[in-house]
Amino acid sequence: MEQNSASIWKSSATSGVVLSIVLILIGVGFYVTGNAFAKSAQWITYAVMVAGVVMAQLSYRKALGGTLTYGQALGMGVLTLFFASIISGIYTYLLYEVIDPSLQEQLRLFSEEQMVKQGQLSEEQMEAALKISSRLQSPLMMSVMTVLSYTFIGLVISLITSIFVKKKPSEDLVE
Repeated sequence: MEQNSASIWKSSATSGVVLSIVLILIGVGFYVTGNAFAKSAQWITYAVMVAGVVMAQLSYRKALGGTLTYGQALGMGVLTLFFASIISGIYTYLLYEVIDPSLQEQLRLFSEEQMVKQGQLSEEQMEAALKISSRLQSPLMMSVMTVLSYTFIGLVISLITSIFVKKKPSEDLVE
């Protein structure tokens, strides 16, 4: 059986662009409804990431003629979320720097509120934590963290989904 050659870079970039559009639309939906920091937004984002990775892996398997090794599936998933993370990182930067700079202050207040709710930190510890988090909550740092975290999440998701998506060539075929 001849295996088709499909570029993992082109396939993952295409899947990454589609996935990033869906993730951005979800983010815009939560932003417009005033729920930008809702926990449900995170869970929906993770579910969409899993679905996007699986769909990208299955699409790549089909492009390769129906077979896919674990390594190919893993690479496809990680690269898909890497490309999606770049576009999402650009969106994050534009959102916090250009579209709604006040969102940065809202995030700081939300973080402070969450720390107070937990009640595990003293006043000094809370101030130190907020000082550190304010440095990490600049639009540029959030964009970089988006790229790094989405890519890492892509690795974790792909390590798991690749187990189920891989498909060896049929060994019962006689040449």
